[in-house]
Amino acid sequence: MMDGGRASLDSRADFFGAPPSLFSSFLFLTLDQSILSPLPSSTSPQHSYRPNEPTSNPLPQTSKMKPTLMPSFSQWLLLLLALAAIIPSRSDAVTITLPLSSPCVEDLQKAKEPGSNPMDVMRLGVCLHTSWNTTMAYDVYQYLLETAPGYAYVHVNLGALFSIAGKPQLAIEQYELYFEKVGGIYGNQTAVDAFARQNGPACRRSSSEKRDCVNALNNLASAHLTEGKNSSAVSMYLERAIAIGDDDMLTKVYANLGGLMSKIGNEDGAADAFIKSFWLCLKQNDVEFATGLLVRRALLIPTISTSIAQTELDRIAFQQRIRDVTEFARVGGSTWKDDKGDLFRLQSGASNPDDIRQIPALAGKLTSWSDAVQTPHFFVHYKGYYDLPIQQQVFAMFTELCPPNLFEVAPHLLNPNTKLPSPKKKVGFISSLIGDDEPHGLLVLDVIRSLSKTSYFEFFIISNGPKAPSEVFYNVTNGNVFTMGFDDNVTRELLKSLELDCLVYLEAMNDAIMYFLGYQRFANVQILAMGSPVTSGVETFDYFVSGDLLEHPFRTQMRSDHYSEQVVLFDGQAISFPSSQIHPRQDAALAAGDAHSLSKMSPLDELKMLRRRNGHVYLCFQSIFKIQPLFDHVLADILVADYQGHIVLQASRHANQTSVVAARLQTVLKEKFCGTSSFECPAMTDAYSRVHYIGRVTSDKLIDVLQQASVVLHPFPFGGSKTSLDSINAAIPIVAYPQKYLRGRLEVFLRFLDLNEIDPDAGSCCIASSVSDYVAKAVRLASDESYRTRVSNAFRERRTRIFDDKFIALEWGKLLTRALGINASEEALLSQISFSRKSYQQDDYFAKKIEEEQMRWSQNAVLSAVTSPH
Repeated sequence: MMDGGRASLDSRADFFGAPPSLFSSFLFLTLDQSILSPLPSSTSPQHSYRPNEPTSNPLPQTSKMKPTLMPSFSQWLLLLLALAAIIPSRSDAVTITLPLSSPCVEDLQKAKEPGSNPMDVMRLGVCLHTSWNTTMAYDVYQYLLETAPGYAYVHVNLGALFSIAGKPQLAIEQYELYFEKVGGIYGNQTAVDAFARQNGPACRRSSSEKRDCVNALNNLASAHLTEGKNSSAVSMYLERAIAIGDDDMLTKVYANLGGLMSKIGNEDGAADAFIKSFWLCLKQNDVEFATGLLVRRALLIPTISTSIAQTELDRIAFQQRIRDVTEFARVGGSTWKDDKGDLFRLQSGASNPDDIRQIPALAGKLTSWSDAVQTPHFFVHYKGYYDLPIQQQVFAMFTELCPPNLFEVAPHLLNPNTKLPSPKKKVGFISSLIGDDEPHGLLVLDVIRSLSKTSYFEFFIISNGPKAPSEVFYNVTNGNVFTMGFDDNVTRELLKSLELDCLVYLEAMNDAIMYFLGYQRFANVQILAMGSPVTSGVETFDYFVSGDLLEHPFRTQMRSDHYSEQVVLFDGQAISFPSSQIHPRQDAALAAGDAHSLSKMSPLDELKMLRRRNGHVYLCFQSIFKIQPLFDHVLADILVADYQGHIVLQASRHANQTSVVAARLQTVLKEKFCGTSSFECPAMTDAYSRVHYIGRVTSDKLIDVLQQASVVLHPFPFGGSKTSLDSINAAIPIVAYPQKYLRGRLEVFLRFLDLNEIDPDAGSCCIASSVSDYVAKAVRLASDESYRTRVSNAFRERRTRIFDDKFIALEWGKLLTRALGINASEEALLSQISFSRKSYQQDDYFAKKIEEEQMRWSQNAVLSAVTSPH
């Protein structure tokens, strides 16, 4: 796939360009059919004129051009063009305008000469593509398709353009057109491509053109992996590439195979594939890509642990691998002693100890960090660990592996006198999960809507990834919305050009681009919000936004804090979502993945059937990787306590992950009912028959699914805020057990319903103080219909107070004005956002809630144990 720039397909995204005085010298070229000679039959395609294959991430690589503190004129111009919408092709002529400083001037001059051929024009297209100028590259490729339709590889480059723009389906169509023209992926069809007609179909082991086919198969696999609908297709295309390719062609293929294995929950297969590609890269002296693969192997951790004991072993091995890679960065393999962390997969025969000792020092080699790493250590934080030391270890590792420009500082911060004056403070919100109905965007939509009315702030929205933010964001920011695709180079240049005073990251752990952008300084004030409810360990984040009731009531008494940032504690519930939500068109099969084939019935129909059988439905409709081994025992205890109880879990989109949880639950149930895990007994078989797995549903169906539950189970140690709020909105009782860390305390909405004011008995329905209390509350709600109805009615009466909470906008306003040195009183903020506090938003009310939480913990835990660092 391409090393090219990634374009936004959103024409509403504007970009601050270079100063007018720099626009001086240009070279023009108009391509039309008269300048092209036929491609000589003896000419074979030259791979150096083609974009490189993709890395293992299904999202293609970004440009290898490195940003400087002050971008050159050519960078500004190419960036401006890259951010424009891809425009329709024109069959009559294509005009190319380039500055003389452009790296593509020489290729443009060659294509301009009389008698130039399609290879010359292709060379120009690839240069434009790899220099971030994707709009002109698109035009050149389309022109080639019209004037030289027998040159099939153009489709591969067009597919790469669509991939980096976040349009995998369009990319897939282009790759499939390539295979149609070269004789199919098995080389058994009629070819129309000029080279395939002359040399035979490309996709054969014996073909001289097989490198092209391997590249295209790899790209097609990665596009399918991005789309997420068909993991079997991904596997088929990668296996075909391996079958026909030589080792020197397969480094990216094995890396992509590792990405696939990791995604479907086969961590051993992923580790072997990454290490295989690592050694192939070193053999080719590609130390940069090899370094990224070693990091990817180090960051691998089972998505779903097989047992409580294995969870701890996974943590120990993970931290050992991080230490090992850090040591390899400093001194290479010369001091290597053993493979305790299974970094090199010695036991599976993937590495040789003598080869390990020859590895060079890797310091500074990870120059394209986002492309190389692709996925941060996202799943580590679902295990319930004490995160801070882990995060700091990873930060130290990347500090060693990456060059100094990982810590780049925006020009307006280095030279504040050059910053353009602005009457308002410029505040950016950036996220990879802000588009459409993504929850991180919904978390701040009302905040931005309210504070945009004030005289203090100008807001900017930056979306990484393919989804454009909703129209509401455009309206409340006067169009300051940027959809960036998957190019961190382009995103960095945009962030520098905006000259922000404050940049708010809505998450850091979901996406590699977001994670590594956090190492850089784009604003004087950089804030991490709780979209990923864990500390970053990254020193360039100044503040972490949380809430008084979202944190442990005795956090300040703990021997070790668990944040690297300064924590800002909002009063009140601290998070809120809009009461109305727009649901974009969604694919039910894509939402369910492999689980789509679990049953002929829809998830909603399955739940209705259980209710018709008078079953008590305990629904835990969270991503299955949130169901940790500790929670298995809770589910087993519920099955023991309620013989009419049915546990309903959300199946993973990848069947392997669901099977791990199923095997775990069966083991626990054997021990519970049979007294041993070595065999099944009738009681265990009966209990497990009451465990059900249903597929994910589209967001517009979620409330309908929740309303079929008798009670919703909020898992621990990692819960979910949006699902708990949706349960309250559906008036379905939810049971939660608040944990020590933020990620296990996101059921905060329950504490602000004050159900006891409506029904004294309902007031104690839902927040447990221990595991046994959790089980007891769940069983009572599921089995006592009268009680459940009273709780549901109380939910229904109070649910409106937790939506559209303007008090949170006030708290954000107070934080931003103080952090940015704006002289604004609370009264002024209240006036400008047209808000006045209600009775349950007063300081004395919040103080009472905190006191209640402290009393609850004091009564149910020994303080000395609670305040231990782990």
